[in-house]
Amino acid sequence: MKRALFMFLLVSILFIAPQAGFAQTPFDDIQSHQASADIEAVYEKGIMRGTSVNKFSPDEFVDRAQLAVCLVKTFNLNYDDLKFIKAPVPSDLYDDVEDNIWYSEASMVMGYHKIFNITNRKFRPHEAVTRIEAASAIADSFAAKKLSVISTMMWPNYLDTTNLTPKQQSDISFVFNTSIMRYTGNEFKPEERITRAELATILNQTLKTLAVAMPAQETGSGSSPDSSNPVMNPPDINTAAFKEQGDLAFIWQGLLYAFDGKTGEVKQLTGSGRAVQPAWSHDGQWLAYIDVTDPEADTGPLWLVRRDGSQAHQVQGLPGLAGRQGFFWSPTANVLALTMQDGVWLVSADGEPSRLVQSEGTFHLAWSPDGKYLAYNGTLPSDQPEDRSDALYTIAVDGGQPVQRLVAPQAGIQVTGWWSDGKGLLYWVDPLHSASLAADGMGLWSLRQGDTEPKFLSSGLAHQGWLSMSPQGRLLIVKGEWRIVWTRKSLAIIDPESGSVQDLNNPEGSVAIDPSFSPDGSRIAFVAAKELGGDVWGFEKPEELNAWVATRTLWIRNSDGSGAHPLPSAGAGVYQPVWSKDGDHILYVRDNALWIIGADGGQPEKVLGPFSEEEDLFGFYGYSSYQGITAWYQP
Repeated sequence: MKRALFMFLLVSILFIAPQAGFAQTPFDDIQSHQASADIEAVYEKGIMRGTSVNKFSPDEFVDRAQLAVCLVKTFNLNYDDLKFIKAPVPSDLYDDVEDNIWYSEASMVMGYHKIFNITNRKFRPHEAVTRIEAASAIADSFAAKKLSVISTMMWPNYLDTTNLTPKQQSDISFVFNTSIMRYTGNEFKPEERITRAELATILNQTLKTLAVAMPAQETGSGSSPDSSNPVMNPPDINTAAFKEQGDLAFIWQGLLYAFDGKTGEVKQLTGSGRAVQPAWSHDGQWLAYIDVTDPEADTGPLWLVRRDGSQAHQVQGLPGLAGRQGFFWSPTANVLALTMQDGVWLVSADGEPSRLVQSEGTFHLAWSPDGKYLAYNGTLPSDQPEDRSDALYTIAVDGGQPVQRLVAPQAGIQVTGWWSDGKGLLYWVDPLHSASLAADGMGLWSLRQGDTEPKFLSSGLAHQGWLSMSPQGRLLIVKGEWRIVWTRKSLAIIDPESGSVQDLNNPEGSVAIDPSFSPDGSRIAFVAAKELGGDVWGFEKPEELNAWVATRTLWIRNSDGSGAHPLPSAGAGVYQPVWSKDGDHILYVRDNALWIIGADGGQPEKVLGPFSEEEDLFGFYGYSSYQGITAWYQP
């Protein structure tokens, strides 16, 4: 319904009054109102005025023109760096806004920043504003100012928002988590009209949020091109599905989050940049990650942050940038070991870094199970680069000299781990330090501490996640050379001490990949996918790749090789199954999202996703990993 002309003139005077501070409100209709303090706050800041000399009219509804003016004042919105050949006028954008009315300028600012939903050149200035419209306008105003807000992220449990668009749900999550718009109960009532008192409360909470907001930065290739929310479209998490399953760190549109499976709290830990490779400390109190500054190499400064978001700091004093698989937490203390260009360094969570040993060509290391030793490789000096040899070393982390365990003549060494009892080491051998040869498979070797002759175990691809150790010390491995994943890949269980190998039969017509031992070592989860043969080295059409991915299914078998069976309800396109600590559930990736399913079957539930990072189904000749954007802590 249209308002009378005298009301237009009155509102015009009230909204364009000077924005100087005011000593106190003159209103006699707010004294007993629950929003009186918020009304006084926004009045004193010149953001809202009354409807008459001594009336605020708290229960009157707000229209789009009023909200536009209030948002311009609250956020100091303007045209920023936009330049015009001629000064803009409302008729450039709208057919229903006069050129010189009190909300003309605000309506144009809204239009240029795309803050209001405008269709058919209609601003609809006198249409009442709903809660969802207010939520979206505020979220879009933060985005227009390029402001980021770090807050505790929880997906609101409103039952009446499920039919809204994903962006509207994201906007509601933003205003909920920043406490700008929080309503008790399980209803947001998105179509309910906003009153003037309610708007005063919303704007006062917005001012408090603005006080702690920070300039947003580009999030690199991990950001979504259509992100418009100041918290980059908050992640959609099924808290109930992950309840009591531990804690999950994950990257969402370049930002790092921590999800507490006990409380359901989701904490945003970074406000800008692009984080990768989150890693939990042994006690679950710290996260390490890389803030990528070199997108091509995926390297950057090493950062540490507590799980609650406090004490975030870049590690100072390191001689270079950290790489994706170059740092590891001690299994017994809050200490990181990492490889740098000049050797192995140690970094305590709250202290300065120190170099443990100086070496060259060190790219791989591993902690002993008791946290007292590190194993690493080092390249020996040579006048002929093609004749370089690596040595395998161990060193006590509390000091002492490195001990050379063996030399791999004219070959590189990639340390991969220790025996579960700490009495031996596992490592890959890369002939001639050749990246091409290594990509098609290397030999895995085992060396008992004190011995000089290692045992050859098997050949395979040294993909992170393709080795799994049981509590009993047995090693589960994907055997098979050639870099292509869809041929000549099978599972085997190896005794690292004796070198004995137990081959496991593949499901008929399939390769077996992505293996994982259950916590008690009695069962194995793995992915079976169609065997395509050695003639297929790529796919000419995306649908051909998608068809092969659709054959990736979740399987379970006993560790003696018996009882192999699929879990068809897990769906198609399965990657990276990992067991829960109690052995009752399996977490896996499907459709670019994290899912959880009972180890004995049942209906899966989506925990998180789809991830905002673009899904790469091909990866490296069929190998794709999500370990750089997720980390699961199970206390």
